[in-house]
Amino acid sequence: MAGFLSGPFGLGVVCAAWAVLLSSSIFQDAIGLDAEARVWLLDVDMERSFYTWFSQTILALTGLLLADTGIKSLSKSRGAALSFLVLGAVFFLLSADEGLSFHEVLSARMGDVGGLQFAWVIPAAIFCMAGLAVLMPFLRSLGPRVMGMMLAAAGVFMSGALGMEAIGGEVLFANNGEIFARPYRLLVNIEEGAEGLGVILFLFALVRHREEAGLAPGISLFR
Repeated sequence: MAGFLSGPFGLGVVCAAWAVLLSSSIFQDAIGLDAEARVWLLDVDMERSFYTWFSQTILALTGLLLADTGIKSLSKSRGAALSFLVLGAVFFLLSADEGLSFHEVLSARMGDVGGLQFAWVIPAAIFCMAGLAVLMPFLRSLGPRVMGMMLAAAGVFMSGALGMEAIGGEVLFANNGEIFARPYRLLVNIEEGAEGLGVILFLFALVRHREEAGLAPGISLFR
């Protein structure tokens, strides 16, 4: 299954699935479905939904593809291999968070910090910026095109996961916690859409790097 992602057809299927699932949630909001009429399995803001399952799966498979890339890069550069493996671990953690919501537990413990309802974005933003700074030499080693694609993917992902999340928390608070308030629903769809698009862009960048590096297609890991 993970090897499926390393080809153009597989990436096309991933893009189509993301677009269909996101559009399904946007459509329900556009026609104003309430809690009783809404198909919750098609709501991007629900943990038990097809979109969350899709996000969790794609993040995990991207982590697996990164691990495979790292192992296959060992003979060329141990530093690059380690960076790929670390990134793979980060994606596995993000996948787990989709289902286990570590960030919500952190936010509840932090409370209202800096005037933000979802205060977890503050340490997350610091961690992300520090991580990008540390990884810059590694990203440069991948070439300008792949580096640009990966940085763009990170920007799109973080604009949703952190930026829209922070704004959404304030909008939700301003609307007395009403999850069906139109401004909040708009932000939720943008947030989840940006996160999914960011992962897809990263996948394209990773597949391009593997092609340029002449790595064997598919996932073989230790074989």
